[in-house]
Amino acid sequence: MSAVLNTNVASLMASKNLLGAQNKLADSVERLSSGLRINRAKDDAAGLGVANALTAQINSANQGVRNLNDGISMVQTAEGAIAAASEMAQRVLMLATQGANGTLGVTERTAIQTEMNQLLKSIDSIGSRTKFSGNALLGFDPRATAVNAKFSLQSSNVTADTIALGSKAFLNIGGSFGSASADGATDTANPSTLSMTVAPPSNIVGTTVYKWAAGTYTAVGTVTAVSGADVTIGATAGGAVTWTAATDTIVFSGQLTQKLSSTADDLSLSQSINATGITSSTTSTATAAFQMVQRAADAYVVKLGEQRSLLGAYQNQIEYTVSNVTELSSNLSAARSRVIDTDYAAETASLTKGQILQQAATAMLAQANQMPNVILTLLK
Repeated sequence: MSAVLNTNVASLMASKNLLGAQNKLADSVERLSSGLRINRAKDDAAGLGVANALTAQINSANQGVRNLNDGISMVQTAEGAIAAASEMAQRVLMLATQGANGTLGVTERTAIQTEMNQLLKSIDSIGSRTKFSGNALLGFDPRATAVNAKFSLQSSNVTADTIALGSKAFLNIGGSFGSASADGATDTANPSTLSMTVAPPSNIVGTTVYKWAAGTYTAVGTVTAVSGADVTIGATAGGAVTWTAATDTIVFSGQLTQKLSSTADDLSLSQSINATGITSSTTSTATAAFQMVQRAADAYVVKLGEQRSLLGAYQNQIEYTVSNVTELSSNLSAARSRVIDTDYAAETASLTKGQILQQAATAMLAQANQMPNVILTLLK
């Protein structure tokens, strides 16, 4: 190398190396202090993209677990309500069996009928009060007879990653019925509008409607609108319904008010308990009436059991999904850690190397700055 004065090449090279060592040392300090290998995009642009994608999956999976746990709580709420209703239904069945005994008189049967009616009121109130986050779980359901989902649980950020809870597990365990006070149109192309003696609930739109007369249920159609005491009913396929009397009983969807027994001419549980023969002074008539209550109560208990079984199956499905999504979140977190987190073993080694290089570069820069002094010796 030439001995020159204006340009100290050795000093420039030492200065450059010192700057590089300082930059690497600063990077190591930042990574060790933050715990992150990637603190800004320049550290690893591709790695940052991968880490962000993994973070999105992890966050959605974690929220999905919370969603599913809420779903478990909701299912447990519904199942607990049905369990309480089932206990009361079992009591009704026991009372009906007692009432069917020929040793009882009118007074005893009347007392039994009173208790059974109170139990049915309690069951109906359970259905109306069972809610979760404001959602009625067992109330009138417009899709009560459908197999489509009543609730959908979102498990992740994938739109289709959901668990559908079918309507059949959340059927209305109560019921409602009343009497028509005025006939409506009977044209098959138009819905029938009935005026009820008592205004029905407004949320029965979409429910199945039956007419009960002379011990027979006749399907009318589905409710399309409710306005006060007026109910608009879409006529069933195959013909219009002619209301034979203004006092025909109109039955809306609900387990208590639907005929569940397979025996001909049987009534719903609500109606069978209030049948005229149940307090008859004729033992055979009263026994037959209580036996009908037995069949209705037994069928009702079976229906509640079916709903509880569905809810139990849903809870198991949700719990297994929670386990799967939790495992997914753990594995994704581990993958993200390998991309973005600081490896302290490697980074401390890099820090030590950087410190030594900085010290060496500083010493060499000092030596390089002294090299032009040789020119003074030549000038003497």
